[in-house]
Amino acid sequence: MRGDLEIMPTIFHFWGMLSGLIQLAANKEEYIESAMDLSKSQFLEYGFHMLYRSIAKEEKHDG
Repeated sequence: MRGDLEIMPTIFHFWGMLSGLIQLAANKEEYIESAMDLSKSQFLEYGFHMLYRSIAKEEKHDG
């Protein structure tokens, strides 16, 4: 995790975002499939990956 993030606020924000994603996927499954051409699991996987990338340390590239 990045060093500039505070642990407890980050945990609570993630809890809310994960809960929201799961609830949205459950309640809007048909819309997600028709509007985005994504299954419920694809939508969730993309959302989980986005959330992870938001707190992951950036890799340093030599160049």
